[in-house]
Amino acid sequence: MSSIPNAIAGQDQQFLLDNARRRKRFSRWFYGLCVAIALVSVLILIVLMISIWSQGQSRLSMDLLTRSHSELEIERSGMWPAIIGSLFVCGTCAVIALPLGVGTAVFLEEFQPTNKVLRMLHGFVQLNISNLAGVPSIVYGLLGLTVFVYMFNVFGVIRVNESAGMELMGYKHFYQVLTLEPGYVVFVPQEDATKRQTTFDAPFQAVDKEGGKIDIAIWTPGTPKPKDPDVRRKTVRAGAIGATVTEKNWYYFRLPFDKSFLSGGLTLALVILPIIIISAQESLRGVPPSLREASMGLGATTWQTVRDVSLPAALPGIMTGSILAMGRAIGEAAPILVVLGAAVAKTSGPKNLMDDAVTMPILIYNWAGRQQDEFKELSAAAIIILLIVLLIMNSTAIYIRHHVQKSQS
Repeated sequence: MSSIPNAIAGQDQQFLLDNARRRKRFSRWFYGLCVAIALVSVLILIVLMISIWSQGQSRLSMDLLTRSHSELEIERSGMWPAIIGSLFVCGTCAVIALPLGVGTAVFLEEFQPTNKVLRMLHGFVQLNISNLAGVPSIVYGLLGLTVFVYMFNVFGVIRVNESAGMELMGYKHFYQVLTLEPGYVVFVPQEDATKRQTTFDAPFQAVDKEGGKIDIAIWTPGTPKPKDPDVRRKTVRAGAIGATVTEKNWYYFRLPFDKSFLSGGLTLALVILPIIIISAQESLRGVPPSLREASMGLGATTWQTVRDVSLPAALPGIMTGSILAMGRAIGEAAPILVVLGAAVAKTSGPKNLMDDAVTMPILIYNWAGRQQDEFKELSAAAIIILLIVLLIMNSTAIYIRHHVQKSQS
């Protein structure tokens, strides 16, 4: 009778051994599959890098970094305005998104409401942030076009060659008038901003190109025409028409923002804001609760605990997530294409707050779509430059993380 239990025990032991072998074999297969997928991903990346390098390495030169786009000298076209434009757009994005994102994460993680209504609001905000992280960037571009570029047309419809909406500061409107001296114009301060043109039939006071005030005389056709160049510069034809021209300072500001780098930066801020909030939340969750409890036990308030304990401990993760989010922002093309358009004919960066800008992804998009082989090579070279910028940003994130962790330890 004792042989039956021994046989059953032997069968159970054999079953356990077979099951263990089967699980180990499945584990090895799954591990091999993961390694194969990782190798395929790396291989694809290497092939792409080799392809881009072989196509664009011949165009890597100082001209690429110091010159602007040119239709006439394709070989010497450069991306300097795009580099400056990307810095302006991403700088605006960082100034808006980083404080707002980190502040939202602190509110969601550190200040837990006790009221039922506030808890429901807290959960609603958290749910929407998680959903917004998966929204395509083109949708943010359409949102930025409606909110920042046109501002729902609250300030009027934007029209070409007209002062859009409400101009607040940093501008002067003049009437530009051609004098009797060919190619020489004078400027008359404009009092009525809605009047785009005016006619001059009587002597008036104007401003020259250097800003000096001069008295302008009127010449009537049929009478002797002045011959002295100085007199001709101070004389205009009777019935001359002056058209509006605007002098803009660097702090020129209006509502709505129109197609300016501010609109592009604010739109990119919407794109990366959920990423920053989620990464900052994860960093704050990684702070040991014992640190907060110790701070509270010593009599610190919630804000003091956040300021002196939670934020410093979570800072490496927050900075890493923020820099990686900025790396995504600098490589975004779709929202900028919707908000700023695809024009690349600029010779410099933005000159005032309402000026438009060209970014590196838009320049690459434009060059890659051209038929000339030279532009395709330039687009590959520009991709290399953009990848270098992204690698520098990612390396900076890693360095900052290790440096802060080392200083804290």
